[in-house]
Amino acid sequence: MKSCPRCDKTYPDSETFCEVDGTALVHADPAFAQVRADPASTMSAGDQNSSDTPKECPVCGGQTEPGEIICNFCGARLTNEPIAAASPGPARVAPQFPSRAATSIKMTSQMPLGEDEEESDGGGMLVTLGYILAAVIALGGGAWFALHLSSGQGGPPAPAAKSSPAAPTGPIVALANTMPIQVTGESATAPERNPDAAHKVFNGNRNSLTETYMHAVAGESGLYDGMIVRLRVLPDGSVAGAAIRTATTTNPDLDAEVVKAVSAWKFPAFTGSQVEVDYPVIFANDGSQQASIEADLSGKLAALSPSEAPEYASAAEASAEGAPSPGAATTPEAPTDVSVPVVPSVSPPAVASAGAPSGSVLPPPRRRVRHREMAALPKPTPALLDRVQDALRSSRKLGRVRAYTNHGTVVLFGKVYNDNDKALADRVARGVPGVTGVNNTLTTDLAEWSDTAARITAQLQSAGLSKVTVRVIGRDAYLNGEVKTALERERAATVAEGAAAVTVKANMIRVVPGGIFSF
Repeated sequence: MKSCPRCDKTYPDSETFCEVDGTALVHADPAFAQVRADPASTMSAGDQNSSDTPKECPVCGGQTEPGEIICNFCGARLTNEPIAAASPGPARVAPQFPSRAATSIKMTSQMPLGEDEEESDGGGMLVTLGYILAAVIALGGGAWFALHLSSGQGGPPAPAAKSSPAAPTGPIVALANTMPIQVTGESATAPERNPDAAHKVFNGNRNSLTETYMHAVAGESGLYDGMIVRLRVLPDGSVAGAAIRTATTTNPDLDAEVVKAVSAWKFPAFTGSQVEVDYPVIFANDGSQQASIEADLSGKLAALSPSEAPEYASAAEASAEGAPSPGAATTPEAPTDVSVPVVPSVSPPAVASAGAPSGSVLPPPRRRVRHREMAALPKPTPALLDRVQDALRSSRKLGRVRAYTNHGTVVLFGKVYNDNDKALADRVARGVPGVTGVNNTLTTDLAEWSDTAARITAQLQSAGLSKVTVRVIGRDAYLNGEVKTALERERAATVAEGAAAVTVKANMIRVVPGGIFSF
């Protein structure tokens, strides 16, 4: 058993320091108890005089307080020799980093006690509470200082973070940040047609525009554009017509695809009237181009006249350009460049009507326009698009050809039978007065059928039917060649119909069984 020399509390032999006051424990042998009980009987007069002198531990070299007989650092018994009487030589220095128990001993030994006050178990708890209170005060002061700095009242203001340039994000389709969506019409403020509702419709159909732009970028990697897309929305929510009012670059192919995509949009149905919605759409290769494209588009829009024809319009929109809007006046406007001779008329004398009050006169009779005056007015010149379409309809071979105009440039799209018909459409369009250029994007039936036959042939060869040939006309496929068994003949028809959207119209494959040694 061990005991504390200060508080006499006993501990097992495995313990080293007292948990109350941190004093090193000693064995509770009779000799030590006698020394502790009557230290004056074991010390000489010289030792008693030197009890007030600091001592040095012979084991660890640590310095002790006057009157201590046990080393607070290692627990060894101290000698009676003071430090002054120590032999000359380099003095041993106490460890700089004593253990936690030793530190607690040192702090406890330095705390003065009153004359009638004794150490108890609550002393250590008070010290711990003091440290906790000091830590709480320090944390509170740090929090107050942080709030003081964040409010801008203490210290110099933190430098503003520099915005790094936006990293490329790939092809993007977005609305312009500097130009709002414009909605015109009597129902422009309705919740189903206001700019917020139009913005929601754009977000719901953004994927269709993105796919259109990605398809265009695949053919021209550096393509970018900004355009004002106008939609005429009916009360049932359908798009009756679409047009590209203006664009930053001239790209008829992209204009046509965008108009085709937005014509399929659907707005919420309501009971109001039709409206027109203008979307400022940006097509950019990455986010860094958007600002410059918006600036160009803003300049284009500022220079655009309200009466200027759109760069591209769908057929429904083009036919509605000259039609009066619902509720609009239908009074025809007289042409300003045609002078009509004015025939002087003599006003008849005012005649009082029978039964009319005295002094009232009949209004002058309305002047009737003679037919020869109407015949003198020249017929208006058809628009360039109408003249081009009339010229294309004059040939039966060009019945599936469509066109739209961009100033003097004509874009042909649709399908013809072969390359000769494609060249014919080009010549017809160029022969219309006012056409300055033709962009021929027509496709041919023969080229499409040839591509389909090539896909089917590749599938037949992969299936081991290399001697089977195929010819495609429209949606019909005609098989020919040789196979070894009737089962392979039927399998060839199945492979052909699975490779493309065709139907095997005639299976003329011959079954030629192989010889004994044929493979």
